[in-house]
Amino acid sequence: MRYVKIKARTYNEAMMKLKMEHGDDAIPISHKNVKEGGFFNTGLFARDFVELTAAIPDVKPAKLKPKKNIDLTVGTNDNINELLKQVIEKPESEPHKKLNTGLEQLLTQSILQSKKQEDVKPVTKPAEEQKVETADTSYIKLEKEFNELKALLMNLVEQKQERLSSNICQDSSDIYFKPYKEILRKNDMDDEECNSLLDEVKRNVSSEDMKDKYKIEKTLRELIKSRIVVSGPIDRGKRKRVLMFVGPTGVGKTTTMAKLGAILSLRQGLKVSFITIDNYRIAATEQLKKYAEIMRIPIHVVTDPADFKEIVENEKADIIMVDTSGRSHRNDLKIAEIKNFVDNCTCEIMKILCVSANTKRSDLVDVFKAYDILHIDSVIITKVDETSYIGNVISVADKYNKPISYITNGQEVPNDIAIAEPDMMVNMILESTMR
Repeated sequence: MRYVKIKARTYNEAMMKLKMEHGDDAIPISHKNVKEGGFFNTGLFARDFVELTAAIPDVKPAKLKPKKNIDLTVGTNDNINELLKQVIEKPESEPHKKLNTGLEQLLTQSILQSKKQEDVKPVTKPAEEQKVETADTSYIKLEKEFNELKALLMNLVEQKQERLSSNICQDSSDIYFKPYKEILRKNDMDDEECNSLLDEVKRNVSSEDMKDKYKIEKTLRELIKSRIVVSGPIDRGKRKRVLMFVGPTGVGKTTTMAKLGAILSLRQGLKVSFITIDNYRIAATEQLKKYAEIMRIPIHVVTDPADFKEIVENEKADIIMVDTSGRSHRNDLKIAEIKNFVDNCTCEIMKILCVSANTKRSDLVDVFKAYDILHIDSVIITKVDETSYIGNVISVADKYNKPISYITNGQEVPNDIAIAEPDMMVNMILESTMR
């Protein structure tokens, strides 16, 4: 009688090794859990093993029988296939333990079944050319293949679990953020910008607060607010200021200029002067003359850059406001004519771009791009009363790094105009769509 020790990851695996290496006559005596390896023999990162002690009777080895065919399709394949299907489809139902047990059962039953098969055909090759393969080496090879298969399947299951877990997290958070994405889309923001804003909100909201719509809305408000740049109201300054109002046709430049002229002259007591270089719209020029007459503000009609320069330099007003004709953002030549007036003047001119809030985003991008040749200083959003959304203008202004100075919301002079403030504009973006 001799004694041996078998080490394996589990007790079942140790018993399997004992049977394969020493046959059915081996007698298990005891087993215990041991650790092996580790970092510099400290036990850190050591792996757990089962150490099985067994007695082996001293008997004469039996004559080796011919090599047997091992059939892996006996009995348990259907069970294992069903088990693997459940593991892939339902990774939360303890897959590792079930898969380990199933593979070990399949291996054990296949080996026991192979021992009962005696119908092996004789080998026709000469004895000296035969390759001798013992039953032990066949079983060891089979065990190795099963272990490799098991490791591969475990890896696939873990990857599937990670993907499912990630998708579940993403889907659950998207449920709470979906209403806010719809709000941003109604403000004519594109998908890239919507996703960028909401992804940043997700990074700033803890997982516990994902279900709290007030926390989400507050974070979104602060984020949008941080992207809004305002220039503040127009003031007198230390020297004469020249303001030029530019923009597409029909956005309300003349009316906006009249509103600001009334506020600065009638309410703040500043000396204001009007200049118009709009030679294309007679009605607009007459309208501005009427406003100037009511507010007792001097007005000059100019057709030549040289005359414009002379009037600007000789005018004694605190603030000079210049009205321009509407120019399509597709007409580069007409916009270049306005630039010629600016470049010919020695005085510093503040260029203010007026854009309508009901202009779609793609057209706004073209407008900002076309008028960028004038080096725009600030933006006035007009006709806010004609739409529920202003996020389109705010988004494009942020893209081109242009501050917003005023917002107009009607035709009444001088009342329907307000100084642009971030809180007010955030409310207009979110609250109009959340009613």
